[in-house]
Formats: sequence, C-alpha cells, structure tokens
Amino acid sequence: MLDEATTLGLRLDPALSRRLDRFAATTRRSKSDVARDALRAYLDRSSADEELRRELSAIAAATSEEDLAVLDAIHDDVMRDEPDYRWATQPA
Repeated sequence: MLDEATTLGLRLDPALSRRLDRFAATTRRSKSDVARDALRAYLDRSSADEELRRELSAIAAATSEEDLAVLDAIHDDVMRDEPDYRWATQPA
C-alpha cells in the first residue's frame, strides 16, 4: 500500500497544531499517523451518516403523511420525558 500512498499538505492554525503535537507525543505516534487515523474515522462516520440519510429518505418517501404525524407525536411524547429536551425547549 505504501507504493500507492500520496502526500497531503495541510495548513493548521497554531492552536490545532499544538494539540496535534501534544496528542502525537502523548500517544507516541507520528503526527501523520494521528491525522491519517482522524481523517479515516471522519470519512467513515460521514459515509455512515450519508447512508443513514439515504435510508431515512427512502422510508420517508414510502411513509404516508398520516403515519408521519403519528411518528412525530410519538417522538414528541418520548422526548418530553428527556431532561435535556425539556431544558432545550424551555422559554428563556
């Protein structure tokens, strides 16, 4: 795989560069290894998120307006019991 490797240059702001330096030193890894793993994880997560969005879009397209209203009502009932939801929806 190293024969196929490419080089990518990144401009980091000073604070992010210091964080990367500290993290690489703490974990005894190169900055390249840390950045490569972080980029891989970000892309994997983004791909999974995109796949989920496609699946939800397909479900929504196949769901009637009445069913969506029922699901919204159920969601609201469940979220009303969540402390974080109540806090986020309290009037200021």
